[in-house]
Order: sequence, then C-alpha cells, then structure tokens
Amino acid sequence: MYHPGKVLKVFSKADKDVIAADTTTQALLMMWDENVLTLLVDAKLAGKVKDGDIVLVDYRPLAGLTAPMPKQIVTKVIRGKKADALWKEYEQVRARQRQAAAAAAQRGQSYIG
Repeated sequence: MYHPGKVLKVFSKADKDVIAADTTTQALLMMWDENVLTLLVDAKLAGKVKDGDIVLVDYRPLAGLTAPMPKQIVTKVIRGKKADALWKEYEQVRARQRQAAAAAAQRGQSYIG
C-alpha cells in the first residue's frame, strides 16, 4: 500500500540550516488525508525531491516483525500532469469523507437548531 503526500519542506545535511548526524534526507509531508508527517526519503531520491512535489510513501509492512509496522519511506516522486491528477483524485476522496462525516454529525445532532 502506498499513500500520496505533498512535500512541504526537505531536510538534508546539504542544507546550511541543518546540522545532521547522518547522511539521510527527510521530508515534511502533508498527506492526502491532511496528516502532517516527517518521513525518510529513500537515498536514491534524496537529491531529487523538492518542495511542492507529490510523492508516494511506502506503507507496506516491514519484513520480519511480529507486529506489522509500515515502512513509511518516500519511494516515488511524481510531477506534472500525473501529480496533478493523483492529488485531485485524493482531494475528491477527502471531500466525500468530509461530506459523509458532516451528514452523520447532523443526523446525530438533529435536536440542535
């Protein structure tokens, strides 16, 4: 399973404002469901991901663990029309979720005018 997110900020040891104990790169992401997460960027993408990119995060379970834990690593960068279409599709899903939640809340609170 993969989740899309939008890159808000990238943090790497190459940044003058970042002091790092390692060589990894992280990205602050606004996920499609409005969660904000800071996740590891796969080393192969570390120099390529930039603010504003749409990315896919690997949520498949890590191997060898008794309790399933998602990898949560940025594994793909998507740009251009594909990125726009992907983000729009998930925005529509989120809008439907909000509408359903609002309708359920209204039904449950019908005595409040």
